[in-house]
Amino acid sequence: MSCQSITDNTLHLKSNQRYTEGLSHFKNKNIITFYEVEEILKNAVSSSVELIDYNFHIYSEEKLGFLGKYLCLVLEYKKPCNGEYIKQRFFVKTIPYDIPSQIAYIEDKGAFRKEIEFFKYLMPFLMENFKGDDWAPQCYLTNKNTIVLEDMKLQGFSNRSKIFNEITLKSAIACIARMHSCSLIAEEKLNGRSLNKVYPNACQESEYKPSNRNYKWFVTAIHLAISIAEDLGLDASAILESSHRVFEIGKPSENKCNVISHGDLWSNNILFNSTNCCKLVDFQLIRYAPLAHDVMQLLYLTTTREFREKFEMKMVKYYYKELIESLSINNFQGIVPTFTEVLQGVEEQRFPALVSTTINFPTIMINNKIGAEIMDSENAYEAYFFQDRRPFVNKIMSLDSEYEWRVKEIVRELAEWSLKIDRLPHAT
Repeated sequence: MSCQSITDNTLHLKSNQRYTEGLSHFKNKNIITFYEVEEILKNAVSSSVELIDYNFHIYSEEKLGFLGKYLCLVLEYKKPCNGEYIKQRFFVKTIPYDIPSQIAYIEDKGAFRKEIEFFKYLMPFLMENFKGDDWAPQCYLTNKNTIVLEDMKLQGFSNRSKIFNEITLKSAIACIARMHSCSLIAEEKLNGRSLNKVYPNACQESEYKPSNRNYKWFVTAIHLAISIAEDLGLDASAILESSHRVFEIGKPSENKCNVISHGDLWSNNILFNSTNCCKLVDFQLIRYAPLAHDVMQLLYLTTTREFREKFEMKMVKYYYKELIESLSINNFQGIVPTFTEVLQGVEEQRFPALVSTTINFPTIMINNKIGAEIMDSENAYEAYFFQDRRPFVNKIMSLDSEYEWRVKEIVRELAEWSLKIDRLPHAT
């Protein structure tokens, strides 16, 4: 296919049925134009190479995330010096036009708009002159409904198990420490202004906000937890009321350092290579929050209760060490957060992290292929997220004993802590 045949700015699709069936809904959406593809090639390779062809296919048959459609963009270009033809692959994230209820939910959350703002404006400012390993993939294009990133698979990065061991966890902790240090360093340049004021669209809360659909999602998830707790013979009387404490999660602290926080640190959003280098993906739920927010989210979403009880303090100390080292390498001249401040934040963020994990565990612990079946069905998606999760969860628990154990473990912990809610600190 020549360049002339795709200058109509429409998406060029493979004729292979496996791909066209999955992509047919994009034909009239113009998610990316020919000229944008040329821009990607210019940014990623060179302005001197010639674009020959490009195509898309589904990135994975498994579910990679829950607020987007994931594609692979393959470009073919010709080098001017020797006429050699080269193919290069990119990761594409776009809106799932084939599932209207997902579109409605994404629009209600504003999550996709946030991530575009993050990559287009905030990320370049955060990374400006930063000394240290990158903590996120390179972005080559954003438009109103699409983000094009480097394909981390080509760099040897991939997900690991849903529950982390100590080595994997420490790699992830070091990564979020670099991200947080970037935030502190960047804010130092703003002469007293905060990042959430300069980039309000990127920092606005998108997960825990009192919109109708979001609140319905929250209640559906908590009712599942109550149902499971009651089946386990636990006192679930305080779960619903106490779980509303999670809505404090998106508020910046008034007396602690706040940083750009990832906010969604489950295993699929954390990639590793063979040398334990780590990078984060999926920035749809970023927040401007205290340092301990991401630390506690990561600990609860990727470790067991037994691990946290044994190693939580060790991991918090490791986070602080990595944060201070990164600030030092970058000659940070601002106010350095104290370890006491981080520890206070850990206690304040503990219960919101527990609630958030209870809400999300039944979803993120699902086998990726089963998850794809639920997410890619209009009726199943609507029923699972906004009506009644129990039939789905019962079926999965009957097939997967590991899943059953993880879900019941976090519900037990929530039931126990909910009865002590009056003694737990609020975020300040």
